[in-house]
Amino acid sequence: MNRRQAITKACLLLRRQGKEESLAKFLLMYMLDESPQLFSNSLSEQLSKEEEDKYFSLIEKHIKEDVPLSHLAGFEYFYDRKFKVTKDVLSPRMETEELIYKVIEYVKMSNKNNLKILDLCTGSGIIAITIRKELENLSLEVVASDISEAALKVAKENAILNDGDVKFIQSDIFKNINDKFDIIVSNPPYIAYDDKVTMEDNVLNYDPHLALFAEEGGMYFYREIVENAKQYLKEDGVIFFEIGYDQREKMLKLAKSNEFIAEVYKDLNGRDRMAFLKRI
Repeated sequence: MNRRQAITKACLLLRRQGKEESLAKFLLMYMLDESPQLFSNSLSEQLSKEEEDKYFSLIEKHIKEDVPLSHLAGFEYFYDRKFKVTKDVLSPRMETEELIYKVIEYVKMSNKNNLKILDLCTGSGIIAITIRKELENLSLEVVASDISEAALKVAKENAILNDGDVKFIQSDIFKNINDKFDIIVSNPPYIAYDDKVTMEDNVLNYDPHLALFAEEGGMYFYREIVENAKQYLKEDGVIFFEIGYDQREKMLKLAKSNEFIAEVYKDLNGRDRMAFLKRI
């Protein structure tokens, strides 16, 4: 069986179960660990018996257990880079690419060098590593922290995989942070526990709940960071957050009560998704 035939068969299996057919192509490409161009140019190549068996066992696993693509493959692409994904970290999301773009845009427009950037609740390390790689021509110090030792292990592996010069610290928010930064960026847990009933099983069963849910209606980590941030920000330091689509007003109120000006930006789907905070 060649690659094209395998994808066609997998699409049929997925369609019969009401699953997204595009997974068939991406799963095989990820499994073979090939670039999109190389993969597209090699669809007529034969799969070995071992490759064929592995591929269809993964398709069956997705159908029966609703395992996401990133967990089937063990990695995901983000900003055109490959990042390891395990049960201990969130799978990368498109919205986070938009958050990073905002940070990069700010750094470039500021015309500053020797900046210090802190990524809180780093998880797989995608934010810190991507910022460092996208701004390699600048003199930056990037620090990333997380409370989870297991998540930091994955993040450190991703830094090595992508040759990202990032310092990692195990810390419960600011507890083990002893410096001041120009930028604090964070995609913390922000889903209210009450919203758990509305979530898909493939998120609840495979993304770590430690990285998904927060007390206080999802606002706990934002409050903790904003209320204590001035101790860890330089005089003109700023904060970037990824936020829930319904947290705009809460974020604006939190910022104002702690003497920050806040702007909220929409993502490509028109939902409030990113917040920018600056001292008043």
